[in-house]
Amino acid sequence: MGGGPLGLDTTAAAAFASADVLARLETSDHGLTSDEAARRLAAVGHNALRSHGARPWRVLERQFHSYLLLLLLAAAVVSATVGEGTDAAIILAILGLSVALGFFNEYRSEQAVEALHSQIRRRATVERDGVASDVDVIDLVPGDVVALLVGDVVPADLRLIETSNLECDESVLTGEAAAAEKTTEAIQQSESPLDLPSVAVMGTIVHEGGGRGIVVQTGPRTAFGRIAAWSHHRPVATLFHDHAG
Repeated sequence: MGGGPLGLDTTAAAAFASADVLARLETSDHGLTSDEAARRLAAVGHNALRSHGARPWRVLERQFHSYLLLLLLAAAVVSATVGEGTDAAIILAILGLSVALGFFNEYRSEQAVEALHSQIRRRATVERDGVASDVDVIDLVPGDVVALLVGDVVPADLRLIETSNLECDESVLTGEAAAAEKTTEAIQQSESPLDLPSVAVMGTIVHEGGGRGIVVQTGPRTAFGRIAAWSHHRPVATLFHDHAG
């Protein structure tokens, strides 16, 4: 699998030795030059997630993107028309409960994504031109070498090349309360970047220790970016969707 300036699949990067990752991303242990970073930024775009904000009316409107809900609404109208007021009321009550539950769950999810997205907009310590520089995280590109310290929000998907008692709090993505221990050792078998000790995932928090990592993916191509996109476009989970599946 190739790499280059456009990045390297996060899960695949965990299976390679750090030296191989550096080679595939055409970078070095001391990072990129400023000119090369600028060229890659023009090619891959900013390290940012497209955000429409958590808009309640849009969330509410999406609750009705279900043929089953519309069919039941039509059934309620027909029942009321033919004088079956009790049946119509029962159907409308179930519809209201389903829409309210779907709206609550989806709106809460969007708010959580927005809160995390706002945390990631900060600066990172990056090695460019052989020296440590303070860089806005939206300007990170694949191949950058980033330093991690306690309290940092991981600014991109990183393949770790150096760790010192490094632990990351990944609860925002996994729900696990315990911090995950990190290492530089290659991991051969895993389908998820959230299960990779040699990877620090965008949006997680350095809980203890420190280290350095190579940026392998940025923006919407990160694990967090894919989760955020899924949360905006996934099918609405209502009572009827659960039973229809």
